[in-house]
Amino acid sequence: MGIEFKKLTIMDSMYLEKYNNLRPIYISERQSINAIIWEEYYDTFYYRNDTYMVCLIKSRNRNCPMMPMCKTEDIKDVFMEIKNHWNQTLHEPLNMYLVDEVFLEVLKTIPGFMDDFDIVDDRDSYDYMYDAEKLRTLSGKAYHKKKNHLNSFLKNYSGRYEYKSLSCSDIDEIEAFHDTWLDNRDYEDKHGSMRMEENGIHRLFRNCGLIDCELGGVYIDNKLEAYSIGSYAPDIQCAFIHIEKANINIPGLYNFINQQFLINAFPEAKIVNREDDLGQEGLRKAKLSYQPIKLEPKYHIYQKITGFKTSIPE
Repeated sequence: MGIEFKKLTIMDSMYLEKYNNLRPIYISERQSINAIIWEEYYDTFYYRNDTYMVCLIKSRNRNCPMMPMCKTEDIKDVFMEIKNHWNQTLHEPLNMYLVDEVFLEVLKTIPGFMDDFDIVDDRDSYDYMYDAEKLRTLSGKAYHKKKNHLNSFLKNYSGRYEYKSLSCSDIDEIEAFHDTWLDNRDYEDKHGSMRMEENGIHRLFRNCGLIDCELGGVYIDNKLEAYSIGSYAPDIQCAFIHIEKANINIPGLYNFINQQFLINAFPEAKIVNREDDLGQEGLRKAKLSYQPIKLEPKYHIYQKITGFKTSIPE
């Protein structure tokens, strides 16, 4: 039987947990919550067998695979199987999205790969990686301003704030706060993705009980004013922060929820992935201000092949 893709559902996304443990993968697309949030934007399908799982997304009216999840030693064979399917069965060039550095370096060892494929470095999709302990303590000169903002919040709201670990029973309250946050938030939408991201977040809310995640919130005067949703990858000791929202009219609140969520939900984490910035200048500035230890690159590869249409989308 060849490669046959099925529509990705909430339950199917749970398969990602198994395949993502086959080798160390640090990009946010490895986590099932990411797949759930972006399912509408990407119109995601998937295929899996005993060796690998690959998700299929729609990009510029063309169906393209994302990086398959498999063992490092299987990357070459898995890639060639997918390439053959696209070239020989679909009679199309292979464009593959959101490839990490390890996967790409293996591909470069395949004879002829560098001649047959263009590689595009997608800076807007880079994930921001942080030292977890630095974000918990905000210690050091680089975090001086962040620590001042946090201390100002603690002083100004002394006796009025409380961090709480949340659960699915709190989801109606979280969703109500989220909608209020949206009404008071201006943001750019460089890729036309924000509406679908919001739809994905609400889909996450509606299926909270099916999803392995941590939730935390900050109450001020007994009213929810900030929340965060994250997940954990024990194989790489990495916390993934998928959603973090706070009342922008309360100075220092983002600093507080950022710190407290890590302290309470992921005390064992060594590193933190706070995902990409989608090319939004304000978000990029904010993420860089927290002093990432690394930007986790992602690449797209486009096949150059005679007889097919130009592979790189216009």
